[in-house]
Amino acid sequence: MSTQSKIDAIDSRGARQDQRRTESRQRLLAAARQLFVERGYHDTRPQDISRLAGVGHGTFYLYFSDKQACFRAFVEQAQAEVDSLIMKRLAVCRTHEERVYGVLEVSMDFTKANPGVLKAAWAGHQLMSSDDSGSATSLSIVEQWAERWAEVITRGQKAGLIWDDYDPKIIGYAVLMVTSVVSTGTREAWGDKEHFLTNLTRFVLRGLAAPGAGGALSS
Repeated sequence: MSTQSKIDAIDSRGARQDQRRTESRQRLLAAARQLFVERGYHDTRPQDISRLAGVGHGTFYLYFSDKQACFRAFVEQAQAEVDSLIMKRLAVCRTHEERVYGVLEVSMDFTKANPGVLKAAWAGHQLMSSDDSGSATSLSIVEQWAERWAEVITRGQKAGLIWDDYDPKIIGYAVLMVTSVVSTGTREAWGDKEHFLTNLTRFVLRGLAAPGAGGALSS
């Protein structure tokens, strides 16, 4: 066998190993997602995830240092899916009203297609925060989304569209809590989709609009 053939064979084996590792991690994440939704964070054990994924228990620790690391990976995956959908929607929005409505609708559609995923992500981070009080951890999904709303509010204040005496961080959390109903609610609570989203959009925009902004937030 020539030197190049040996190199090609090594590369091929490496590529197959990488693919198997990727597939194993994805199986573990899929199993974790199912169990975190069905059982919640505290009642899900690493060995249960491994068993459902069809891999040895030791394999779990090849990819995640502990259950928290696995949970954070689950949240990051779900957040990336939602963010991708939101960015696609925002790319075709022209007004602030369309943007708020679009974010709400994407969140609602994702919740319908993936029952319990965002609710599990929110609840799990709350439990982890109470367990790890005082320890340094990465920002939760709630904190990250609240920061994004705070950035939107700051830009609106600079443009004179949003009350300038609002604290963007506080109002960012407030807006997130109001809009989170579409991520954690039920179809029965929503009722008619368009009616629900239109009312919630108007509530958010009217609560932010500064005096004299008029319909600017809708343009």
